Amino acid sequence: MKHIAILCCLLSACTFTHSQPISLNQGGPSTSKYYTELPYEMVNGKMFVQVSIKGKQHKFLFDTGAPVAVSPKLLAELQLTEIHKGDFTDVTGATTSGSAVKLDSIKLGDVTFTGIPAITLFPDWYNCFGIDGVIGSNILRQSAVKLVSDKHLIIITDQPNKLVLNKKHSVPLITNANKNQQSDPQIKILLNNKVSLTLGFDTGDNGFLRFSDDLMQQLAKYKSYDVASKGFGATTIGEIGLQASADKYLLKIPFINIGSARFDNLVTETNKGGIPGIGTKLLDYGDVTLDFINGKFYFDAKNDANAPDNKQWPFQPTFADGKLIVGLVWQKGMGKVKPGEQIMAVDGKDLSNLTLCQLMDGGPILGDKQTAVVTLKATDGQERKLKIDKE
Repeated sequence: MKHIAILCCLLSACTFTHSQPISLNQGGPSTSKYYTELPYEMVNGKMFVQVSIKGKQHKFLFDTGAPVAVSPKLLAELQLTEIHKGDFTDVTGATTSGSAVKLDSIKLGDVTFTGIPAITLFPDWYNCFGIDGVIGSNILRQSAVKLVSDKHLIIITDQPNKLVLNKKHSVPLITNANKNQQSDPQIKILLNNKVSLTLGFDTGDNGFLRFSDDLMQQLAKYKSYDVASKGFGATTIGEIGLQASADKYLLKIPFINIGSARFDNLVTETNKGGIPGIGTKLLDYGDVTLDFINGKFYFDAKNDANAPDNKQWPFQPTFADGKLIVGLVWQKGMGKVKPGEQIMAVDGKDLSNLTLCQLMDGGPILGDKQTAVVTLKATDGQERKLKIDKE
């Protein structure tokens, strides 16, 4: 569900599918004509909200790419009854078995939702966030949801006319609710003014644009990207663990359009077997509204034209076996560093005993740096220093 980019924590999102025929699109708000404002805390691109269950406050992750989920602790506390067993697939494509339960009542702001199914798949590293669960797309499917980025506010209502919406800024929002068991939002974007793509909008992903190998191959005939670099390794940690090492590609895309907003010279890496999507980095550039009721996605950009930073480091780390290690090496880093080498320090700052929770909580280790000296430990125990540049 999450991926860690070079020396900083970038957790990517999760999406679940079910091999058994069950819909998580059950239950809903206990009243009509509702409007509520729910503050959120943004930490390293992750959105956290406070919800109320049986009068008690709980911290939940707000993740539109996932269904509602509960922790083992909350499961035991509420003594929830299992309603289904099945298979779940995370963002890396890995599959595991799990179960679903039903929340009798959960309150978001001033609105109470009843009879909401929740999955019990809850990886250990969720504990790093100190959360009791996840607010996912299946609880939002009957509402219009506006994410006001500057105010860190989520508005949830069944009256979209109460929101300030501009049709020029909208694109279709698709959930395929009859076929999709969790109603995760899919949106239409335009690639280089010639290719229409349907991608998930996933607030569990703190990146901007997430591509898969399959999507890259499908787009090859349209000549809509350039391969900027090739690499090998693994960076994405899903619900079920670290993805297998594989070839990866760094793609440069001239521009995309989301509604009336344009993003130039985008760079994204591919994931083998991954699920394409757009993450919370989009909120750096404006506000988002998910109008599930009318099937519209609105992006109100601060500027019509945008140029995200597309510079890359020669390698990317990940976290495995209790250590921060080199996970992926791009072509310009080959011969200088190998996948699996431990990252001991950056500019003299000791990282040898860094935990995954510290990495997630501490934010980007390189910050706004454009160059750094990294201390690496090879598999034979030898240490060396390597100067790296962001290019």
